[in-house]
Amino acid sequence: MFMLYHIDKKALVWRTEFMTAHTVSEQGIHLRTMKNFLAALDSAFQPFDMEGDALWQLHTLKQLSRPVDEYVSKFRVFATCAGLTDVSQLIHLFRQDLDPNIAIQAIQRGPNNNLQAWIEAEKQGEEIICMERIYLGGKQTKRPNRLLAKEKYYMNPN
Repeated sequence: MFMLYHIDKKALVWRTEFMTAHTVSEQGIHLRTMKNFLAALDSAFQPFDMEGDALWQLHTLKQLSRPVDEYVSKFRVFATCAGLTDVSQLIHLFRQDLDPNIAIQAIQRGPNNNLQAWIEAEKQGEEIICMERIYLGGKQTKRPNRLLAKEKYYMNPN
């Protein structure tokens, strides 16, 4: 009930319709459970084309300077929401917008036609790129947390 009275602006029409539909004569609003209310709220304000939106997000997803783990997490969420199941299509989309240096390292490992194998190859490629930068003295501004301990070891072997 408290949440209903804090819905305003664009959702005001929905709130009015919801309250009218759930009013039981003069006894007031009858809501069965909070779960039912939240389900009604979610269904009313879902994207018009959830699968299409997820597919668009998947096609525009880029790794840029983010760690592979973050890219993989977003990729999996969008792929699941888009309903994609074709392995070759998933692998193609996964490889499409990776950091080129990391992608080259992964391709050299020659993973089989399995998305998980590609993900593991990308993580290994990321580690190799990170170690090369340290060895060559280049600075990397964003490093995955899981590599920090390894970098410290390689930077100061004493």
